[in-house]
Amino acid sequence: MKALLLSEIVVGLFLRFFIIFSRKEVIIIKHMFNILNFKKLISGLIIILGITFVSFALMYISPGDPVEIMMSSNGSTVSEEVINQKKEELGLNKSFLEQYATWLKGVATGNLGTSIKYNRPVSQEILSKLPATLYLALLSLIISVIIALPIGIFAASNNNKISEKIIRILSLFGPSMPSFFIALILMYFVCYKFRLLPVSNDGPSAIILPTITMVIGIASKFIRQIKSIVLEELNKEYVIGLKVRGVSKNEILFKHVLKGCALPIVTMIGLSFGSLLGGATIVETVFMWPGIGKYAVEAISSRDYPVVQGYIVWMSLIFLLINYLTDKSYYLFDPRLRRERGENSKW
Repeated sequence: MKALLLSEIVVGLFLRFFIIFSRKEVIIIKHMFNILNFKKLISGLIIILGITFVSFALMYISPGDPVEIMMSSNGSTVSEEVINQKKEELGLNKSFLEQYATWLKGVATGNLGTSIKYNRPVSQEILSKLPATLYLALLSLIISVIIALPIGIFAASNNNKISEKIIRILSLFGPSMPSFFIALILMYFVCYKFRLLPVSNDGPSAIILPTITMVIGIASKFIRQIKSIVLEELNKEYVIGLKVRGVSKNEILFKHVLKGCALPIVTMIGLSFGSLLGGATIVETVFMWPGIGKYAVEAISSRDYPVVQGYIVWMSLIFLLINYLTDKSYYLFDPRLRRERGENSKW
C-alpha cells in the first residue's frame, strides 16, 4: 500500500508538470510510464485483490471450524469455552469483512499471518516449501520441451503418414489420464512390482517419479500443440513460394518455419508453466513431495485460512510474473515488435 501511495504521489507531480512542459517532455513521461508498466501493475493488484476476496469468502462459508478441527486432531474433547477463547485469540470471532480487512492490512505490510495448525509464520512456511515445487515444475517443463519439440516437428513434417498417426494416438494417452492415476500406476510398477525405487524416498531419486508423472501429461499436450503450430506455419503462402523456388524441405523447416513458430511456442511454454505449478499439487500429495502444493492441501483440509490465503497470493504473483515475462519475451523472437518499439521511441 505504501508503494502504491508513493506511485500516486509521483503521478500527481508528473501531471502538474504537464502544463508547463513542452510536447517533447510529455512524450518522454509517457514512455517512462510505459517502461514502468503502471497500468499492468494496477490491473495485477486488482486481480490479486479479487482472487483473494473470493477465496476468503469460500473458505469462510465452507463447513467446519478450524479451531475445532485443530483441537480435536489429537482425539481429545475440548470445552466450548476453550474453543471460543482460541477463536477470540485468532480473531475468528469477528465478521467476514473484519477478518478480511485485518488480513489485507497484514499483507500490505508483508505479513501473511500465522498458521492456525502449525502456529508458525505463513511467509516462512511458504518460502521454505516453494523451492521444491518450482524445482519439480521447472524440471518437468524442461524435459517435456526436450521430448515434445522434436517429436511435434517430426509429426508436422510427416503429416498423415503412419509414423504421424502412431504419434497422434500415443499423445492422446497423457491428457486423457488424470495425474493421480498415472502416479498410482507408476508407483505400483516401479515401487511394488519391480522394486526399482522405494515407496518412501527422501534421497535425490525422490524427484524421479513425480517428474515422470508430470512429464507424461504435459509432453503429450506439447506434442499435439507444437504439431498444430508447425502445420499452420507450413500451410502459409510464403512456404509454398519457397517450395516453388526449389528450396529444400529441411531448409524451409529449420530456417524459415521454426522462426515463425517461435512466438506461439514460447507463449505455450510460458502459460504451461503456470498450469504445472497448479497441477503439481496432486502429484506432490501422492508422492509426499515436500512442496507448497501438498502444504496447501493440508491447509484446506484443516481450514487453515492464513495458509490458504498465503498460497493463493504467492501463486497469483507467480502467475502474473510468468505472464509478464512471456509478454516481454515476444520482443526477442519477433523483429516486427522490436522495429515498432524502436519507431515509437523516436521523438
